[in-house]
Amino acid sequence: MFFAKKLTAEDAQRLGVDSWEPWVGEPNKGTWHLEEQEVFYVTDGEVFITVDGEKYHITKDWVVSLAKDLVCEWDCPVFLKKNYKLNHEINLK
Repeated sequence: MFFAKKLTAEDAQRLGVDSWEPWVGEPNKGTWHLEEQEVFYVTDGEVFITVDGEKYHITKDWVVSLAKDLVCEWDCPVFLKKNYKLNHEINLK
């Protein structure tokens, strides 16, 4: 499963994204195989994620949920800053 959505400030606060683990990545490109389910929130930068042939442009204020064992293509043209949690489900109703 893959899910991506731009969040409002209220949704981000409700999910508690500021308390998630911070991560900073250098520009890179490649195949990403997720060994654990991950949800992340982009605080700065951008990344292109291709899942099942469909390309998603993820930027600041987007939340992404990636299922365990998902294989996707990752293209990060600039530094990416994100806050993430492993094995964490989100509810955006």
